[in-house]
Amino acid sequence: MADQSKMFPRVRSGIPGYDEMVDGGFHKGTVNTITGASGTGKTVFASQFIYYGVKNNEKGMIITPSETSDFLKREMMSSFGWDFSLLEKEGKLVIVDVTDPVLRLQKSIEADPVEFLINFRKLVERKLQEVRPARLFIDDLTAFFIAVEGPFKVRSLVDDLFGTLRSSGVTSVITIGTAFGMNQFLEYGADSATMLSRDRIGNVLIRSIYIMKMRGSKIANSIRVLDISDEGMAVSSLSPYP
Repeated sequence: MADQSKMFPRVRSGIPGYDEMVDGGFHKGTVNTITGASGTGKTVFASQFIYYGVKNNEKGMIITPSETSDFLKREMMSSFGWDFSLLEKEGKLVIVDVTDPVLRLQKSIEADPVEFLINFRKLVERKLQEVRPARLFIDDLTAFFIAVEGPFKVRSLVDDLFGTLRSSGVTSVITIGTAFGMNQFLEYGADSATMLSRDRIGNVLIRSIYIMKMRGSKIANSIRVLDISDEGMAVSSLSPYP
């Protein structure tokens, strides 16, 4: 029997404890969603995925369509000492943010949401061809899909974007918020879906994580505590529930 690790190579997440939940990491070249409400750790997860890859000689790219990259750089540097600005200067990381002319279109109330998403996909495709990253992080996209009329159109646009990502060979992590109720469309089209939450248990707020799905992989059928420290994020073997 052929070595499955060679036939279906895995990409380590860089999150201690996470890869054990998904039988070794993300499948290379797949689209993986990280869903959670505000404050659950989505951005930290995705940023740590990128930072780990860059430190292991895997070029990274980050796309933040809703805000400038300064906020992300400041947060990661002040919280964990991850110097994304330096990695940019060294050519190990490329960040595309809302200052890009294509992404600036979303600021216009007259911009057609379908046209914007089509242009966004083309922008992503062009950047992937130019940069050739091994890892990609796209920040929350749900707000852009809410204005699209009709679930079929939303599904079609999601499939087109995810198809572009897969065809490039990049391993992608896409963060998804829950505020607009569009997360199901993106989770359905993704190769894996990881869910983050933050709950009050007694008088303590506890973050937790579980794997909703990962195509072609065994997954842990348990909810586990998610810790964030000065070193970054890690998955505990403990359950958040007594």
